[in-house]
Amino acid sequence: MTLSVLYPRFAHHAIEERYASWQTQMLLREGADELVLYDPDEPASVAVAPVNADVVLVVTDPLLLPPPRLGPRLLNVLRTEPGTAAALPISNEADHPQQRRGPSSPYLTLRELQLVTSAMQRSATDTERVTWDKSDPAVYLCRTAMLDECDDTPRRALTGRDVVISANDYVHRWSSLRGQTRLDLLARISPSAKSVLEFGCGEAPLGEALKQRQKVRVVGIELDPKAAAVARKRIDDVYCGDVREIIDIIDEKFDWIIGGDIVEHLDEPWSFLTDLRRVCSPGGHLLLSLPNIANASVINDLIHGRFDYAYMGLTCVGHLRFFTRRTIEEMLTIAGWEVVAIEPQEVAPTRGREELIAALTSAHMPFSKDDLLPSGFYVTARNR
Repeated sequence: MTLSVLYPRFAHHAIEERYASWQTQMLLREGADELVLYDPDEPASVAVAPVNADVVLVVTDPLLLPPPRLGPRLLNVLRTEPGTAAALPISNEADHPQQRRGPSSPYLTLRELQLVTSAMQRSATDTERVTWDKSDPAVYLCRTAMLDECDDTPRRALTGRDVVISANDYVHRWSSLRGQTRLDLLARISPSAKSVLEFGCGEAPLGEALKQRQKVRVVGIELDPKAAAVARKRIDDVYCGDVREIIDIIDEKFDWIIGGDIVEHLDEPWSFLTDLRRVCSPGGHLLLSLPNIANASVINDLIHGRFDYAYMGLTCVGHLRFFTRRTIEEMLTIAGWEVVAIEPQEVAPTRGREELIAALTSAHMPFSKDDLLPSGFYVTARNR
């Protein structure tokens, strides 16, 4: 049987989204004969018209990380379940409760994810037959003939049909880069704060949560126009544009300035953080979240010749600068801030991390767990 991938047309101005879609397409091509683009809003019968293959792997979420040879594997699952319309993988972010299942072990990098998914594929066969609802399936495999007669969109083509879900095939789906609430940062902002500036506020879920918690003026800066439009409905004011340019035109001061995983996306953070002090009240605070490039998972990947960019996380493709605990302190000192606290961001132990720690311990090589274990750091600083 021939197999095609049907992938939605996707365009975005940000490199994070663009790269994620390129990466998804590259990984999905493994085991497929062709990749065909379609308009997400057109009927499935129209979308599948250019497809020449007998079966088609339909992608409805353009940003995901599939396991090896997802198409051929789901085809084998579909063959074992006569009477089912499609075969689907499980996923961490699935809308359907039967499809939403976590991985067999945690991961932080693409290499670690691939080790996890390969192990899951070698496990005993585990499938479940369900009647699909209106949930977004993210990706599914079906016979091309089924879509030839479907007038609904590919995203809705499975509604009301019997499908089979393979628990051996796990797909990582990304959460929203600009829509995460960041309750971890909320907990570190003083309840007495009266004015807050968040640069890189995204859709401002953090600012909205902050305003619900206390009486405070929240101003955001966001590069993405669509995210900024959502943010304007949630907080007091939003500047849309490059944060480095907008800082120069802001004419008010703030008790707290927040940057959740943004500084590493700037080409010259030292001068930016220096300029940021101008809009911070004397004695005011800066709260940052920064990834740790010295994390053991990243180091272990490098030992294996891997450094895989991704949509978000430790190796986000949008990162222009990389930091360790020491270089974070140096950066803030250069910018004139007084470091108050640097707290580690703890994550579940991954296979790569544990392998590296065990190897270093066995070799009696000195190392610092305080530097290798954190995935990142929460940094609080004071304006001198």
